[in-house]
Amino acid sequence: MRNLAIFDLDGTLVDSRRDLADAGNAARNAVGLPPIPVEAIVPMIGDGAGKLIERLTPDGEAQIRASAMAAFKADYATRLTRHTACYPGIPEAVEALRRTGWLIAVATNKPAVFAEPICRALGLACDALRGGEGIKKPDPAMLHELMEELHTTPDRTWMIGDHHTDLMAGAAAGVRTVHCTWGFGQRGAAPATAVAHAPADLLRLLDA
Repeated sequence: MRNLAIFDLDGTLVDSRRDLADAGNAARNAVGLPPIPVEAIVPMIGDGAGKLIERLTPDGEAQIRASAMAAFKADYATRLTRHTACYPGIPEAVEALRRTGWLIAVATNKPAVFAEPICRALGLACDALRGGEGIKKPDPAMLHELMEELHTTPDRTWMIGDHHTDLMAGAAAGVRTVHCTWGFGQRGAAPATAVAHAPADLLRLLDA
């Protein structure tokens, strides 16, 4: 049985702030709202597209939010990797884990229809991926599915992410967790087994 490293995507493997914010402003524009700065949108990210749209249209009714969501998806599909890139050191860290026998998976609240082409375009090979079309983190369902698919167990699995949803999902799934401080997520009071300040730290922490 092999060890499994489950990574969050946005804020952990990739810096996607600009593309998500630009798509968010396209959504606001579609329903007659003015653009807001990237820095104001970043704290809204991490809980899936539905929550992002709610936060971008705080006074919007269901029909308004449906229009905003449609605009967001259409715009974001055109810009998945326009500005999005791996954090420095991430490709090397993931490849080093793979060379030492680790399985690599991605569990993201971003819909898989967006997450999969981003991973392909940026050369982030993974053994399995789950997106946020269904139940989202902090629910541990994605992690359970990945462990089952890859035939491993919680004691051989780590959840690695920058956001409290990642850490809470990991705790609920009974796996060890790493909080990545380089991301744009918010840890809050979520527990973490270890803290990584740079991607190179992951090799040491996961070997512990």
